[in-house]
Amino acid sequence: MAKSNHKQNTFENKESKSLFNTGLKYLAISLPLLFISPILITIGFKALKKSDTYIILILGCFLAFFTIFIVVQAFRKILKALFNR
Repeated sequence: MAKSNHKQNTFENKESKSLFNTGLKYLAISLPLLFISPILITIGFKALKKSDTYIILILGCFLAFFTIFIVVQAFRKILKALFNR
């Protein structure tokens, strides 16, 4: 059997490809936030025990919700690009 040298193109149009790249960029942005958010929440609870400061805890919770939002948007964009909807 002869091998086919036909290169299969994953994306038919440039719009799908750019949408997929945008989704990957969102995932790249959310990756460090996945580690920073829980660390800030832990530091915030420890700071709450020592002194009554809520700033770090509020910042950590905000970053956690922002991270979840970014990851959901990234997966929505990637799925939209793959299934051409």
